[in-house]
Amino acid sequence: MRELRTALGSEIAGESEQLNRRLRKLREFEWIILSYKDDRTLPQDTYRLEAKGRRLWLRKERKGSQDTPRPSQRTRRIVLDRDDSRCKVCGVGGGESYPGESNSKAKLTIGHRVPQERLRSRGAVDDIDNWRTECARCNETVRNELPDPEQYDEVAAEIKQLRKTDLEMLLSWLRTGERSRSKLDRAHDRARKLPHSENEKLIDYIEKLLGRN
Repeated sequence: MRELRTALGSEIAGESEQLNRRLRKLREFEWIILSYKDDRTLPQDTYRLEAKGRRLWLRKERKGSQDTPRPSQRTRRIVLDRDDSRCKVCGVGGGESYPGESNSKAKLTIGHRVPQERLRSRGAVDDIDNWRTECARCNETVRNELPDPEQYDEVAAEIKQLRKTDLEMLLSWLRTGERSRSKLDRAHDRARKLPHSENEKLIDYIEKLLGRN
């Protein structure tokens, strides 16, 4: 990777994400480029070209290609509803502000637990269980550089070390599908999904309950 940055010159300095984005695009055109996440014998920040794909810089080869398939609106709605319209990476809800950033509003999309290009390199099949709700920020992460999702055996081994009280708490979180959210948290989750006009109506209603109107 350092050699690539040097070869591309000073204009790429500080633009690592641009370079990583180009690598992801090559993978969409059937280039198989492995990193240490795919092959632990590789040092970090090192890639190995396994197979060349289509030359996307040539219009005739790029024109007939298909970009990564996009999920249908039905799939999108199923995933968002299943995940309670919260980012499965950072936990932010759609339209909520990021911590410490009152002027920022999270936008939700859906992404993959395991990147499609990594699945293709392994001959694995994508399915709806591989989709998850992500905010725009987490979705922009260099996904192919992230490790695979957690594996059952590894998680179970760590859980085995927890105290009984912690196990009871974890069990309740897993059974309810959320981490001990209060009635207030749940009320806010429902209220924030109302249309803007009804949200204003709800604010007026709460102010009346508080005796402010």
